[in-house]
Order: sequence, then C-alpha cells, then structure tokens
Amino acid sequence: MITISLVLGILTSRRFSAKLITMSNEDTKTTIYLSPNVRRALKKRVIDTDQTMSEYVDRAVANAIAEDLEDIEAIEARRSDPTESLKAFLEALQKDGFVQS
Repeated sequence: MITISLVLGILTSRRFSAKLITMSNEDTKTTIYLSPNVRRALKKRVIDTDQTMSEYVDRAVANAIAEDLEDIEAIEARRSDPTESLKAFLEALQKDGFVQS
C-alpha cells in the first residue's frame, strides 16, 4: 500500500496547529454538500476532537452503516418469529394496561 503524507493546517480563532494525515491509495475523494449550520458545527467539532473533517465524516458514516447492518441482522434473525396483527398487539397492550382505549 502506498501512503501519501500531507500536512494540513487547522486554523482557529486563537491558534494555528498542523496535523500530519496519512492517506492511503485506497481512499477516495468525495464531495458532499452540507448546510452552512452543519458545516459550522462540523468545523467546531473537529477542532474540539483534534480530527480532520475527513476523519470525522468517515467515522460517522462507518458508524451509521454498522448500525444499519445490525438492524438488518436483527430483522433477519426474527424473520421466522410468529407475527401478530396490529389489532391484536394493541388489544394486548390495552389488556395489560399499557395503552388506554
């Protein structure tokens, strides 16, 4: 794997710091469009966590995908479970006192 080292500067209102970033040839440049408020919040967050925007977004997307895969696995594991109609489910909740008529 070929790696390219880049020095990226992160400018804040009070200081300038440089961070060494290692990118592999497997990384792909992607353009995303963020609302101004989301971008401003992202900039503040990456400064607070000492990450680049790329690192933060990469981790956030990976976590979202992992969560989706967990949900899909749970659905697949329960696919053979017996089903119940919504009406029967609500009646059981009412009978147990969790929902009022």
